[in-house]
Amino acid sequence: MRRPLLLLVVAWAVAEARLGEAAEASTRITDTSKTSPAAETSVGLPSDDAPPVQAIRADDEDLRPAGAIAKLNAIRQRAGAGVLTLSSALGVAASRHAAYLEVNGLQSAANVHEETAGLTAYSGADPFVRMRMAGYRMSYASEVIGGIGSTAPDSACVDELMNTVYHAALLLSRVTEVGLAFGSGRYAGMCTIDLGSPFEARGGQVPPPGEVVTYPAPGMTVPSGTYAASAENPRPPLGLLPNAKAGAPVLVGFRNEDYIAADAATPRVVIERFALTDAGGTAVPSIVLADAGIIGSDVTLDRQLHGGFAALVPVRPLPAGRYWVTLRARIVGGRSPVQSSWCFKVAAP
Repeated sequence: MRRPLLLLVVAWAVAEARLGEAAEASTRITDTSKTSPAAETSVGLPSDDAPPVQAIRADDEDLRPAGAIAKLNAIRQRAGAGVLTLSSALGVAASRHAAYLEVNGLQSAANVHEETAGLTAYSGADPFVRMRMAGYRMSYASEVIGGIGSTAPDSACVDELMNTVYHAALLLSRVTEVGLAFGSGRYAGMCTIDLGSPFEARGGQVPPPGEVVTYPAPGMTVPSGTYAASAENPRPPLGLLPNAKAGAPVLVGFRNEDYIAADAATPRVVIERFALTDAGGTAVPSIVLADAGIIGSDVTLDRQLHGGFAALVPVRPLPAGRYWVTLRARIVGGRSPVQSSWCFKVAAP
């Protein structure tokens, strides 16, 4: 079978709402073809000592959504982001949009997350309208679409989406619920993932003081060390990553209890060291991108990141092998500093 292309389309996110109405701020992203060390396992599979992830049963004959959600939940659990529960309303919204794209194609609106009124299978102008039309009342929500150009009959789109900066940050965000739908025919490998937190759970999932979300998680093995930087739109800064391909990103989400308690009007996080070394102890040349609430001497502001995320991106693809991450940071006014070192592996091709 032809290796699926990673076509990362636009990712949309909406910030926490006031009075129940979500503020529809969007993050756009486009596509192309794709702590101490713990037990090493393949990406998406929990280690032996990890608590079990509850299986989610599909409502129809297509078992791929259940498999993809289980894979995403296993990744989130190991990363410290918390597992998601299945939302029938988000599933309806994702299914309706997948059906619209199948009928009308990818060029029928301004971007793949929007729909044009009057066309067959129209279900709402944008993800947030579709979610509300399906009965979902959100405090925070996002939509990610992957696997466009792939006809692979599996849930590989989750692995591909995780090998990014902006899409992966959304998949690891504060959300508590998920709905997912696959395409069919020429779009068989395409997955539409709608994520959200209901209005009643405005804070979403929040790690305790001193703990952060990390991906790749300690002991994890990722399937590829190559990140198609030119495939994401917006792509990381061209001046910092001039080549089309870079190394697999390392993401950290600082939005824990201390982060939430910090003054939002000032930088909440100071990164003192965020670095990557190979198995021999040699530093891997990398850049560090972070949202506006995170500063540091080697940190570059990236307004496409939000929600307390920073990303370390190696400037060149990572060969197969073991890598160590070192992280030292402090949350302003926080009770516990963030100090951690962990390893992950890149699988052989």
